[in-house]
Amino acid sequence: MKIFLKLVFIIFVLTGCVQTKYSVQQYDPIKNNSSSSIINTKQESGFFNSLKGKDTSISIAIVFPSHTIGKYALEATNSINTYLLDKNQKFDLKVYDIVVQNKNNLIDAVEKIKDDNITKVIAMITKEDLKYLNNIRGIESIKFYLPLVNKNDITNKNEINRLDVTFGAISYVAQFEKLIEYAKDRPIVEFYGNSGIGRTLHDYLKDKKITYTKKIDDNNGRYKNFLEENKKLDNSAVILNTPIVKSSILLSAINAQELMISTIMSTQLNYTPLLFSLTQKQDREKLIVANSIGKIPQELEEYNHLIGNNLSYSWVNYSTIIGVEYLLNNNIEMFDDLSIQDKQVIFPVNLYKVGRYSFSMIN
Repeated sequence: MKIFLKLVFIIFVLTGCVQTKYSVQQYDPIKNNSSSSIINTKQESGFFNSLKGKDTSISIAIVFPSHTIGKYALEATNSINTYLLDKNQKFDLKVYDIVVQNKNNLIDAVEKIKDDNITKVIAMITKEDLKYLNNIRGIESIKFYLPLVNKNDITNKNEINRLDVTFGAISYVAQFEKLIEYAKDRPIVEFYGNSGIGRTLHDYLKDKKITYTKKIDDNNGRYKNFLEENKKLDNSAVILNTPIVKSSILLSAINAQELMISTIMSTQLNYTPLLFSLTQKQDREKLIVANSIGKIPQELEEYNHLIGNNLSYSWVNYSTIIGVEYLLNNNIEMFDDLSIQDKQVIFPVNLYKVGRYSFSMIN
């Protein structure tokens, strides 16, 4: 049966028939006296709905702010579809696009989910708005999985004390610990980007002993000015908390200056095959990258490849599928190198050397 489904799936993908369409209900903020612009969308994918019937055995919702997370919204939805297809089960997947993450939009979406009698929800929201969920009447009946939030980033646990929630974000803190351990006693240097993720990663290192820190923004593109003859870089271990494009430029500049750097390290932020197209081999010879994406069942990975998703390099899609597995089965035994401890998914942290064409695990 699975072979047949895969063949049908391939045909529909190649003919362009697997397309996600949304029935969107729009709201005029002035007429409705509300800041909410879109409350609910329902997925109606032609092929996937062929698996859907009156005796639907699975009902699950995904909530996301499409304006904020962009392509991750569609990729995550498609990843859930591939998971359910791999399981060969009838299902009803409802999508609630709140467009922009704020209090009113989030509450409206959850109230609609309650009206639709859905109790299992993938919520692609950040930690800032969890307190609003906590205050919704009857919220205890809904089981949430949060692929973008790590429990250790929640400073006030009282803001989530009424929620049945499992956290699914990787731990950058654990990755930094592994990288710093790899650096041994070498002085640590940090370059970080002037973006949300760059500042977040920088904050994770504030309690670490950093010899030299430099913010890389759009006004200091002449990297030679702070690299050339910078004695603080000698025999150092450099951490790149910069996205792939800036990291590529930095790697090239470091190599051009022939600096006496011992090793260059990065977190999941730069675990991407783009490294091989944006950098030269000599630029990445000293580069070590951390990765927390573990073992992926073969068929699941194949289905995702068919629709252009690569679970091996997208921890958001990977975590989303883990969430579906947990919500539907109350375990994640499908992923034998993961566990859930105190409502948080525990991911492995492995270090990889960046070779000529691939990543090679070194630990």
